Amino acid sequence: MEENDYETRFIREEIGRCEDLDELKARIFPLLQSQQELWMQKMQEILAESGLTKSAFAKRCRVSRVSVDKWCKGAIPKNRETFLRIGMAAEYDLEKMNQLLRRYGQYPELYSKSLEDCVCIYVLNHRFEMDGSGNGASEKCGESYGLTAYDYILSQIKENMTADTDMEIPDINTAQFAEQLSQVENADALTQFIYDNIATFSSAYQKFYAYVKMYVTINYQRYSSSVANLAEGQGWSSSLRQCVSAIRQNKWYPTRNKIISLGLHLSMDHEQIDEMLTLAHMEPLCAKNLFESVILFILDDAELNNMLDTESEEFDPDELCRYARKVLLELDLPEIDAFLAELPDLDTDIW
Repeated sequence: MEENDYETRFIREEIGRCEDLDELKARIFPLLQSQQELWMQKMQEILAESGLTKSAFAKRCRVSRVSVDKWCKGAIPKNRETFLRIGMAAEYDLEKMNQLLRRYGQYPELYSKSLEDCVCIYVLNHRFEMDGSGNGASEKCGESYGLTAYDYILSQIKENMTADTDMEIPDINTAQFAEQLSQVENADALTQFIYDNIATFSSAYQKFYAYVKMYVTINYQRYSSSVANLAEGQGWSSSLRQCVSAIRQNKWYPTRNKIISLGLHLSMDHEQIDEMLTLAHMEPLCAKNLFESVILFILDDAELNNMLDTESEEFDPDELCRYARKVLLELDLPEIDAFLAELPDLDTDIW
């Protein structure tokens, strides 16, 4: 077992032994760095390795210098697309880009069966060969040539691509699909590859959608007359309502913290949340992530106190969210502020 895996398993076991939040803070927090601290160090490393000023790097990313300055002070970019811009500006290869997304953005790695990610993977694999695709213009304005090529190729494909609803989804696993993509040699071949596999791209997150819809249905059938009433009764945020609506239409792009929030609202245990994350092509809840260590503690404690026993006559579908909010309000972690907006602000005492 690798040392990193051993450390993660050790911390996970220690979280399970914590009797209360004070013990978690005393025993676990000193072992971990906040996501902001990790990102600040990473961003400073990226700038140093690039040899660029903040202004020059900002031009490459198509953002303001103020944004880059905030990143260097620990402000985490708010969406996956920005992390992709940063990786392209840093001229990362596929492995480094995936690490950037996974470790620092808490987003899924590039997924070859997603149309946008497929184009991004192609661009990263051919980043040293691209003399066309509008790169001359990108050099003049200081932008990343990879980002310019990505935008150009993707726009051309979307403009000219029409899906055939009768096309069957090929029976091919993700590793084999990624291997086929790695053999694509030019933009024309990429367009043909995407057309040949358009049914695969349209179904990239079907298993994730089905899993979430199943749990949403179970919850509203048990405790409410409709999804809308379930959302109203549990005090869902507008963004969570939009998320579930998009999932029911098979249109939502998974984000990690929103998946965790969904799990809490649907009274899932940590194995069920891990299953959601896995189906969204993400890693399970990580004990070495400061915020997620708290989520693991909340789920462990909730299970010990029978908050997740849906068969019990005393089961309250709102109890897990209320308990999570109570715990998180006692902590001073930057990443918690945005997450708290997802949890209902109910006055009812959980005990």
